[in-house]
Amino acid sequence: MQILFFSITVPFPAIDGGRIRVLNLLKQIAKTEQVTFLALETTGTDQAGIDYLTKLGIECHLVPNSPDLPPITVQTVLRAIWQRQPITVARYDLPALARQFHHLLANADSRSAHYDLIHYEMFHAAQFAVKTDIPTVLSTQNVDSYIWRRLGQETRNPLKKAIYWSQTLAFAHYERVRGADFTAVTCVSETDQVLLKKARSDLPVHVIPNGVDLDLYQPDLGQERPETLIYTGSMDWYPNEDAVIFFLQSILPNIWRTYPQVRLSVVGQRPTEKLRRVVEETTTSNTQGEVVVTGRVEDVKPYIAQAGVYVVPLRIGGGTRLKILEALAMQKAIVSTTVGAEGLNLVDQQEIVLADRPDQFADSVIGLLADSERRRNLGLKGRERVEQDYGWSAIGNKLRQVYQNLLQPKTRQVDD
Repeated sequence: MQILFFSITVPFPAIDGGRIRVLNLLKQIAKTEQVTFLALETTGTDQAGIDYLTKLGIECHLVPNSPDLPPITVQTVLRAIWQRQPITVARYDLPALARQFHHLLANADSRSAHYDLIHYEMFHAAQFAVKTDIPTVLSTQNVDSYIWRRLGQETRNPLKKAIYWSQTLAFAHYERVRGADFTAVTCVSETDQVLLKKARSDLPVHVIPNGVDLDLYQPDLGQERPETLIYTGSMDWYPNEDAVIFFLQSILPNIWRTYPQVRLSVVGQRPTEKLRRVVEETTTSNTQGEVVVTGRVEDVKPYIAQAGVYVVPLRIGGGTRLKILEALAMQKAIVSTTVGAEGLNLVDQQEIVLADRPDQFADSVIGLLADSERRRNLGLKGRERVEQDYGWSAIGNKLRQVYQNLLQPKTRQVDD
């Protein structure tokens, strides 16, 4: 198959969940198909990322831009409101990107083979969708209207509530109206599938779950420090910031009453000033325990290896749950909220521990810190589960099958 894969960002280096997903899907698809990749330059490392993808046999096109994310200006906001676009989509409504996309489509017939299918990664790229006779796939990493709705429900700030509500409506409009532009949609979980089908009941929605590199993420139990907790994720993404602040203010003090020397590592890029302030306020009440905010790290695996318990206190749906799969692959005992583990069909108390109330969450962590055998059993079961269901090779095959099914002419089934 000749596939045009349109993603706003270059997925290498894979520094967040979205990039990890895109990079691994590209790796799998490029093993058997001819892939042309189009992206926008948004960071200073993008050219190195393009070089990496090129070595995988992928034909790459990078649209030059300032090596920073396009700023959200007043004009961007006003245009988004006028056109009923989400602000995060309008941010990438750049003429140079549209021109390069149309240039690739216009010149496809002059190549040895035209494109058989166009893959749009999220609505940021899908806003450029054009009418075409070839199949088109919209890949979603989450249901944005659902996330913004949850954000609006959580905040008490009237201005933020109004902004979040406007974005909820904008994404709901996009999911409902723009969904008709595509032959099929993919999502990461059955939960997201249900939400997307509510928006477009007539549109095929396929679940392509997230995965983990089972060769890369291996148990390293000799590095474990039993009284160390860890949370990983991009700290400038509000659901992650909220999760850590919730843990610091409502859960960690309860854990410290039993284990005053517990250390929490918060590992992820771009921690906010608000998060750092709450860390400082929290640690002043406990001189024995410690909270370490690392910022971006080159390799998260050594930090996960040190954890006695991996915590996921998410309260707002969002993200790709890759953090849980990585921790499971490294045989870590995990305590998560129900929201944090949404979309992963894990067995509570066997492969993961689910707890939503702050006291319940703290008690679950305390219980695991006191019971090394239970931590080990949870870790073993978790590793077995990801080996069974969440290897990238199997997930790549699922996406490849979606592509192939869209390209096969529909035939009428005749009973014998």
